[in-house]
Amino acid sequence: MLGFWLDDSLNPVSIKFFLELNFGFLIFTYWVFAMPEKLQSLAALFYGLVIDLFFSQVIGFNMIFFVATSYVIHLYVFRFRIFSYFQLAVFFSGSSTFYIACKYLLLSPHNYSYVVLISSFLINAVLWVGIYLIMRAFRRSIFSNL
Repeated sequence: MLGFWLDDSLNPVSIKFFLELNFGFLIFTYWVFAMPEKLQSLAALFYGLVIDLFFSQVIGFNMIFFVATSYVIHLYVFRFRIFSYFQLAVFFSGSSTFYIACKYLLLSPHNYSYVVLISSFLINAVLWVGIYLIMRAFRRSIFSNL
């Protein structure tokens, strides 16, 4: 939820620089990647519905996209575990860029811009590494005590 709140508050400023940040989606994909046995597709469906309702987005867009992304991550989670940070950043930034592209194509096609997609891909790749390291440290500190 905090990631999508950051997106809503930072993107009106960052879009002036042809950049759309995607903290919420990257944090969601990290948790599905890190704990695939605990976050199944039903959790992705519920989380997408909550995001749609809280942030006044089209009902069903995030639900469908989160379930599809969760499904792909669950299919390849053990292959992803052997990837380098660079390869993970490329995949998760690519899926984040695909999310942005679908959002623009379906919800506001007149604002679709390749410059936004390319710059967002590069910045989200850098963000993914930071989110990965921060969330992993958080997960290890919280869940190691349980």
